[in-house]
Amino acid sequence: MVIQVKEEEQEAVRVSIDIPKPNSKWQDGFVRSTAKRQVVKAGRQSGKTFGVSIKASLAFMGVCWSCLGEGCVECDNTGKVAPKRVLYAAPTSEQTDMFWYEVVNSLQPGIDAKAFKKDETDRTIEQVGTNIILKAKTAWNANTIRGGNWEVLILEEFQLMNEDTWTDVGAPMLLLTDGVAIFIFTPPSLKAEGVSKAKDPRHASKLYKKAAEDNTGRYVTFHATSHDNPALDVGALSEITADMSEDTYRREIMAEDDEIESSWLVYSKFDFSICKIKRFEIPGDWPVYAGQDFGQANPAALFVAQVRLPLPIGAPSYLRYGDYVAFAEYAPGAGYSAQQHIEKFRDILGKKDDGSPRLKVARAVGGNVTTEEEIRQLYRGLGWRIEAPEITKVNVQVDRAIALIEQNQLHVFEDLHNFLGQIASCLWIIDAETRKPTNKIKDEAKYHILACFRYLATILSPKYIPRTGDIGGGYIGGVRVD
Repeated sequence: MVIQVKEEEQEAVRVSIDIPKPNSKWQDGFVRSTAKRQVVKAGRQSGKTFGVSIKASLAFMGVCWSCLGEGCVECDNTGKVAPKRVLYAAPTSEQTDMFWYEVVNSLQPGIDAKAFKKDETDRTIEQVGTNIILKAKTAWNANTIRGGNWEVLILEEFQLMNEDTWTDVGAPMLLLTDGVAIFIFTPPSLKAEGVSKAKDPRHASKLYKKAAEDNTGRYVTFHATSHDNPALDVGALSEITADMSEDTYRREIMAEDDEIESSWLVYSKFDFSICKIKRFEIPGDWPVYAGQDFGQANPAALFVAQVRLPLPIGAPSYLRYGDYVAFAEYAPGAGYSAQQHIEKFRDILGKKDDGSPRLKVARAVGGNVTTEEEIRQLYRGLGWRIEAPEITKVNVQVDRAIALIEQNQLHVFEDLHNFLGQIASCLWIIDAETRKPTNKIKDEAKYHILACFRYLATILSPKYIPRTGDIGGGYIGGVRVD
């Protein structure tokens, strides 16, 4: 595209800006799309950031997406449309850095000619003398994305953002212009939970499914794998993927996630909007319970505290007497002795000034009832009192765990990423013929934190809820309290 720049007492200068062309079939279709809601599910290094940088630069320049400036019915064969205000947001600076590099590189001739003004601090490029701005910022929730009205809103790594980024602020930003929203994500994995701000880890996948089922034309979906990027070295990609697990390869490379029904999830009743909560300090008088999964390769532990009143500062006001709060998870990996595990457990519990534990474990439970008694004896000999689960069958243990979740009795601190991720991804095995869930858990052995939870469920008391009234009673130490 050519722009004219007229400096004072000088003739107009023509500046040519060549925005890159899409380099793959999926990218070309994406860049040309004019749908109001565009959802991209793409693997790592599939070219999604490069593609959206092209789309953003074209919008900012007023180049028609449909024809890439060559002329079509959409633009009356001019190749031009009204320039648009574009906001790009991603939850990490590394991601915004990549996008910023691409758009600056594309628009540099206009910046050099002073037709565009670039601000590296605010990460903005504006057309001088207009309100047309292209902005890149780091954002992960409603509060961090606030500000301005936009015509094109791009949310990349959307799976790591809180849902309110779009629902509370993003959507209203586009009201004045009936603008375009673009969502880009890679299917979430358990590893991604460590940086996710999402309440529901699968919210981006659910949006993609909704968009794929839309037949109004308002939504459009795009799917791309890492193999779809012609710029990637095929040999290098094959070598890297050889070291990946099957699940990681499916999600990170092939951009495939589990197309599941909610009934297939073992803990489908867990309400992320209510039961995933911000961290607060657990009071010293709240009884603590510990669940432990033994193993040389993947030992794990989960600590929960039972709510007492009055509630401490920072705790959600809706916590009920007798509810449980999961406040610490432990998954150190291989290579630690029982004594080292116990020392870490005591660190989790904290210490008072006199050296005594700040939090006290009322009961600890874990391990297979019949085959791991010797391990429990080892721990007891080292001063960590741990008992066998009161219920021996796994499915009955799971039923007890589900009962706690169904009544919203279990609340989990938002930084317990492993536990939350396992809750969101643990599935029943599906019968191949009926497509109905069986009573067996898929890959049950890999869910070590959930194993700790089901062990705990054998000693935790499901809340008593009266048949009338909204206020439930509860159990403390096995005693019913109304």
